[in-house]
Amino acid sequence: MAEGKIRSVAIVGDGPAGATLATLLARRGVRVGLFARGRPAGLLVGESLVPAIIPILRELGVEDEVRSYSVFKPGATFVLRSGEAIGFDFSDAARRLPGYAFNVPRDRFDASLIDACSRSGARIFQHPALLEREPGNADRIHLAADGARKFFDGTPDLIVDATGRTRTLARLLELPTNAGDRRDLALFAHCEGISLENEGHIHMDHLGHGWCWRIPLPGRVSLGVVVRPDVLREYGSNAAAQFDAYLEADPHLKELTQHSHRVSPVMKYDNYQLTTLRGVGDGWALVGDAFGFVDPIFSSGLLLAMDGARALARAVLTGTPAAFRAYEQRQLQHLEAWRRVVGYYYDGRLFDLIKLGHTDDPNWIGRIVNPHVGKRVSRILIGESTTERYSRWLLDFVIRRALPPQTEPSGLRIY
Repeated sequence: MAEGKIRSVAIVGDGPAGATLATLLARRGVRVGLFARGRPAGLLVGESLVPAIIPILRELGVEDEVRSYSVFKPGATFVLRSGEAIGFDFSDAARRLPGYAFNVPRDRFDASLIDACSRSGARIFQHPALLEREPGNADRIHLAADGARKFFDGTPDLIVDATGRTRTLARLLELPTNAGDRRDLALFAHCEGISLENEGHIHMDHLGHGWCWRIPLPGRVSLGVVVRPDVLREYGSNAAAQFDAYLEADPHLKELTQHSHRVSPVMKYDNYQLTTLRGVGDGWALVGDAFGFVDPIFSSGLLLAMDGARALARAVLTGTPAAFRAYEQRQLQHLEAWRRVVGYYYDGRLFDLIKLGHTDDPNWIGRIVNPHVGKRVSRILIGESTTERYSRWLLDFVIRRALPPQTEPSGLRIY
């Protein structure tokens, strides 16, 4: 990234990351053009916010609007295979962050962010941007000639890829990636008639294979199953057939859905845990899912997207190569921290820790862990444990030190 003040930015993609970045930059006098890429048909992953997003909504001036059409989210609940439900209230763990969040209809949430973007003075182009690789420079791209170039008076100083898991720029430049350890698929739909243990909570349930989410929305519940592809292949040849058959086959899901009916199409998501290992280059940057996506567990996707947009805005306004390198390093560390936490969820150690901390006769480490473990887990769920270095260190420490060495897989592992 060359030294110098950045006066104009083209943002490709009008999802939460792109709209947040555009708003923050336009308010500071940067000439911003936001290019729509067309909203995907159907539902979108990312319907449940975490408390760490609330300060960003306040900064954008949309918290009250989002509250008006959303379900208030005071906490999160895990349901184990034994049927035990472990609930966490955000207010018990929150220190600097609010003790609540929202479950949002994504179409209205995204519209609120775009409206804020429009009010900020950013120019919204209702068509995708066409990016081309510059001949003779393997690390540089430019906007193809069209009417938008007049808005930028030629070429923008910076092009930002906010196209989500389409990863337009990363594919064009053939940037290196880390695919992570998981290869799951998510199938989800909206349903009516599904019960919840705790009102407003997002629920994450262990299944015979994989896990499911239950997100309360106005008048319905978003129900998603995250399962290995080889398991789902046994249940049909398309998303709807697999979803409906799996709900019938898994005993826990069958009980949950016995009085429910599906009121939307079934959506399928894959390419989990994909991180692009470079986030900035010669006149370009990545933000949101275009930079990296870890897993839907813990509702981390929108936090990574919107928190990353705010961090990138700071780098753009500073305008130095060092600021962009710091942004890139920060996001890579944040993605890696979430990857570790997600790993603790899937291998069962997160729940082993919870069990150790709540046992009636803990060992000496358990007695130390007991007062703190609930807050540590809750701070994952509010989005704090991965953004603060101390919280990340402490979570890793207690998992390594408090748990006995694993000689066999935990009974709480997600298969």
